[in-house]
Amino acid sequence: MSDTREIAFLFIGGAHQVYHLAPVAAALSRRLPDTCITCVYPDAETGAALARVRTALDAPALKLDHVPPPPVADWLARATRRHTARKGPMLMRLAPRLRRARAVITPERTSANLRWMGLSKTPMIHFRHGAGDRAPSSEARLKAFDLVVVAGRKDVERAVEVQHLDPAKVRDCGYVKLDFLTHTHPEVAPLFDNGRPVVVYNPHFDSAISSWPVARDVIERFRAQDRYNLVVAPHIRLSDDMTPEDMAEWQALAEPGRIIVDLRSPKLIDMTYLLAADVYLGDMSSQLYEFLARPRPVAFVNAHGAAWRGDPRYAGWRLGSVADSVEDVIGAVDRARSGHPAMIARQRAAVTEAFGLIDGAAERGAEIIAQTLYAKAA
Repeated sequence: MSDTREIAFLFIGGAHQVYHLAPVAAALSRRLPDTCITCVYPDAETGAALARVRTALDAPALKLDHVPPPPVADWLARATRRHTARKGPMLMRLAPRLRRARAVITPERTSANLRWMGLSKTPMIHFRHGAGDRAPSSEARLKAFDLVVVAGRKDVERAVEVQHLDPAKVRDCGYVKLDFLTHTHPEVAPLFDNGRPVVVYNPHFDSAISSWPVARDVIERFRAQDRYNLVVAPHIRLSDDMTPEDMAEWQALAEPGRIIVDLRSPKLIDMTYLLAADVYLGDMSSQLYEFLARPRPVAFVNAHGAAWRGDPRYAGWRLGSVADSVEDVIGAVDRARSGHPAMIARQRAAVTEAFGLIDGAAERGAEIIAQTLYAKAA
C-alpha cells in the first residue's frame, strides 16, 4: 500500500524501550514497502539499539532518523535534575513534523502530550514496554491514544478494568522484546569462572518502590559470603540522573571474579545478565518476567515494609521468596532455590498471562498497525 506520509515510531524514552517496539517497525517496513517507516531517536545509545534491530532483522528499508533535542532540553534537565525533562522540548520540536504523519507509534506515555501540540486528529498508537504488575499513574495517559497494544491478557484486563479503556481500543500481540531476543541474541558466555551460582540484582528506578536505597547493604551481604556471585544490574533509568562521581562510587563496589556492578551498558537492556544468571533478586521491575521466561528461582527485597500479600501490584512476589530485611537477603535467595520446584508451574502460568504468545509477536504487532491504519486494504 503506497502512502506518501511517514509512519513515525518515536523512541524518546531511552534505549531500554527499543527492543519492545523497533522489531514491530522492522516488520511493518517489510509489510508496507511503499510506505516510509521511520524510527525517530534523540541519542546515540538509542540509535545503536535501533541499528542492531534493523541489521538483525534484515530490514534495510527501515529509516533511522536522529533528531537531537533542542538546547533548552538539556538546560531543563540540568535545572530540574531530571533526565526525563528532555521529553517535553523534544516533543515540541517534533510536533510540526508529526502533524503531517500518517500515524505516530510510541512505547512511552509522555507522547500523549502531542494531543495538545496540534495532533488532535493524527492516529496515535501506544505499545506498552514491559509487562509488570505495578500500575503507574502515567497509565492514565493511555486514553489519549487511539489504540493501545500490550503483550498479554493481564494487561488487556487491566487497561479495560482499571484504566477503563474501550475494549475495542486494546489489543494484545505477545511480548515483542522476547520474540526479538530469542531469535537474535548470541549465546551468553559465563560471567564468572568460579562455578558458583550467579544472582542478578535488578532494582527498579522509582525510589518509592525500589530497594536501591539499601543496595549498598545488599552488596555487602554478598561480599561477606562465598557461595554466590553477584551482578548488580538495576533498571538502566536508575543511573539517568547520576553524576560521573556517583557512577564511579557505585562501580568501585565491584570485586573482580565475584561482584559485577553495571549501571549503563547495553547488557542491562538486552537480557545478557538475565540469561546468564541462576537466581533473580529484585523488587518491582517487570524484568522479573523476562527472567522467568525460563523458570528459575526468584527472591525480592521488601525495602519499604510493604504489605504485599494480596496486593496485585506485588503478584510477582508470590513466585519466589521475600526478604523483609537486608539481613535476610541471603536467606531469601537460599529459600528461593530450595523451594523452586514448587514454583515452576506457577511461574510458567504467570509468564503466559503476562507475555501471551511470544513467538511471532513483532509480526502480529505490525499486522495490528496495518489493519488499524489501512483496514481491509492492508
